[in-house]
Amino acid sequence: MRPALIVLVERLDTGVDGLTEDAGVAEALLRRTLELARAVVGVGRVLLFHPLEAEAALTPRSLGFRLWPAEGDSPGRRYANAFRQSGDLGYEGALVIGLRTPTLAPERLNEVACLLERHQGVLVPDGAGGIAVLGLQGPEPALFPPGSDMPDASAIATRARQQLVRLHVLDPHPAVTAEHLGDILAPTA
Repeated sequence: MRPALIVLVERLDTGVDGLTEDAGVAEALLRRTLELARAVVGVGRVLLFHPLEAEAALTPRSLGFRLWPAEGDSPGRRYANAFRQSGDLGYEGALVIGLRTPTLAPERLNEVACLLERHQGVLVPDGAGGIAVLGLQGPEPALFPPGSDMPDASAIATRARQQLVRLHVLDPHPAVTAEHLGDILAPTA
């Protein structure tokens, strides 16, 4: 089984929703996240983006990734659709990350990919109610609440129990916070 590792990118020109409005910081988070994804073995790499106009700006950065437009009219719908799109692109399952977890170790994503071979889903919460990584063997549309909002870890876990989806939950990995952006993005010596 070769899943896709999907980096889901929303409008970089306006920052990262709920984290920063600084486009430069969003670019730095993208760079760190793509470096992380390139270090993960045994996965296909996909960069799903929104809006369509972002393709030209992302093309030079997408070496080693399939660059593909995200489908859906809201961030929550695009997140849910990413799992279906991975199947449409020929992958067997997907791990989806955004730009809020560039400090994940590649080994952690390797672990999620390996666990995905034995579980319908693997969830790494971000410790603040959100999702750091979600891996699913298939689309599982019933896991995602209706509406346009991004799902939270608790809702995904609850819906997985209700739908009898075997979801393996790992220890949280903290998402980037506005207070720690400087530390995370500071150049290393």
